[in-house]
Amino acid sequence: MKASIAQGGFWVLVLFATGMFVSPVVAQSYLSPNRKVHGFSTTVYQSRWLADEDSDQDIYQYWNLEADEIVPGHARGAFSLRLNTDIDGRVSGAPGRTIGGPGSGTYVYDRDPFYSVDDARDREYVDLYTGYVDLYDGDPNQGFVRIGRQYLPEFDYIQADAIKLELPVNSWAKFKGYFGQAVSFYSGYDGDWTGGLGLEIQQSPTSKWWMEYHRYEDDISDDHSYSIETWQQPWEGASIHALYRGFDDQARDLQVSLAQYFSPWDLTLFLDYQRLFSELGDLSRQNSPLYRSGLLEQNPYNRYSIRFDKALPCNFGLSGGFSAKRVSNNDQDYGNHDYENADVTLSFYPTDKWYYSISGEWWNTDPESSFFGYSGEIGYSPNKCFDWTIGSSYGNYVFRYEDESQGVLYRESPFIKTYYTSLKMNVTDRSHVKVNFEIEDDDRDNDYYRLRLIWGQTF
Repeated sequence: MKASIAQGGFWVLVLFATGMFVSPVVAQSYLSPNRKVHGFSTTVYQSRWLADEDSDQDIYQYWNLEADEIVPGHARGAFSLRLNTDIDGRVSGAPGRTIGGPGSGTYVYDRDPFYSVDDARDREYVDLYTGYVDLYDGDPNQGFVRIGRQYLPEFDYIQADAIKLELPVNSWAKFKGYFGQAVSFYSGYDGDWTGGLGLEIQQSPTSKWWMEYHRYEDDISDDHSYSIETWQQPWEGASIHALYRGFDDQARDLQVSLAQYFSPWDLTLFLDYQRLFSELGDLSRQNSPLYRSGLLEQNPYNRYSIRFDKALPCNFGLSGGFSAKRVSNNDQDYGNHDYENADVTLSFYPTDKWYYSISGEWWNTDPESSFFGYSGEIGYSPNKCFDWTIGSSYGNYVFRYEDESQGVLYRESPFIKTYYTSLKMNVTDRSHVKVNFEIEDDDRDNDYYRLRLIWGQTF
């Protein structure tokens, strides 16, 4: 390993030990509702390097805090953010950019083996996920106004600097509406705006409906979206979720999920079906501006999935499933493939301190590319303060491609082996330290190493 890696790792360890890194987080609710201010934070130091001494070091922080009573009986608030520092820098430019003349240049990502979307911007940056205040009179369950940056999961999970209103109409119906500027971390959003209205109906604890309409305008395209969603528990052990979405003047997609628990066999089955009706491209907002141009063009398809989770005698467990995707009219291209996927995992818990598992996974895509892999893991947790895991995996890829200029069909079958271990220790009731180390070895002598040090803190 480079001296720079060792030096950087030493100072990071010093900072961890002296507490100079405050902890980071993600945007969701956490424990300790009895405290007026509560949340979680996590700090991550990551070092990655190759056998030829190419290396990269980063520090990430995630913060999530909630204040239940900024003004008792009238205001509450929350914020969450992510910070990143790339300690030793990165190659300038965006991936895929050619340096040099046409046909003779070098792609930036070929020179930086550790390029990733997390490191794709400035060396130091802050992403504000949420930062809002709720205003209400007495009880927020009786209605509130939310002002600030927020995610809107009911409206395609749009992120926006917005004003949102939630207002109960009666004991079983609730009105929701919002308006504001859409936000994206990966593209400009000046002049973008979004707004929507929705109605939630819950006449019983086992039946819920949601209907919404929203509009999104930006400099690429303007669109209207609407959806109808339901959650049902029609009989004991069963739950059904269905979602239909429309996009402008056409159907967008349909998703249906069914879960059923069979008590006599201690077995749970999961069935899923998804139908994409219309093509989604760069001018279609798929879930939020975050994903708009990152998934290539998607042609209409059907996707099916069945999974199971079964408890076996003698502290064994078996889980797995099968899924398949079929592109409509067999209209396949670079970003649209038929595929089949299957996986299975056998777990064994001989005591409350040890566990063992072995897994296998298989993929097949058209035309004739495939993957097969298996892995094993051992875990040991002697008490509430200590967790240790060690494991390994092997994967074999087969892919075929054609050189159209030469009319030659190529077949490659690389493999990769991975070894990893993880150690977690609870320092106090509200803080923990975790160390992860991983080695990847492939058939092209591209050995890859990764070390992660994690400090977590609950408030």
